[in-house]
Amino acid sequence: MRPPLRVQVRGRQLARLEQMYHQADDPRTQLRVQMVLLSHEGHSVEEIGQITRKSDDAVRYWLHRFQRAGCAGLSEAPNSGRPPEITPAIEAFLRECVQQSPRDFGLRRPSWTTALLAQVVKRRFKVRVTDECIRRHLERMDVVCRRPTWTVKHLAEQQPGYAQKKVRLPAY
Repeated sequence: MRPPLRVQVRGRQLARLEQMYHQADDPRTQLRVQMVLLSHEGHSVEEIGQITRKSDDAVRYWLHRFQRAGCAGLSEAPNSGRPPEITPAIEAFLRECVQQSPRDFGLRRPSWTTALLAQVVKRRFKVRVTDECIRRHLERMDVVCRRPTWTVKHLAEQQPGYAQKKVRLPAY
């Protein structure tokens, strides 16, 4: 059985932990701060694990990390991750594209599709992106890509008597 582990926090560090707990943008950081505060209040590692629904090993890890690095050790570290495929330049280009017709870009299509935008991005920027990637970025820009609805309203308006068809019939 492992020895008990308790963290003692004093003065300014306790105030900083309280501030971090209430102002944390990341829920994981808030949970880590909660673990330290519970330990400071006298709860055992097992009790903290039950309260936070984390394993005893996870609780011990974060308590040791706090002892080594202080409050800064509880914050979420930046994740490197994969770089975004859509750069700000490509996003500006997409914004320009959706405000114009594909025909303005020399394409023989009446409207944009995510597949067509992906092809244009590939041709212009030499970056391969999926239709779904384009759709997600358009959604972030508050642009919705839907299938076009074809109508022949302009042909109907040219027919004599079209305005009469729009008149409501009297109710019986």
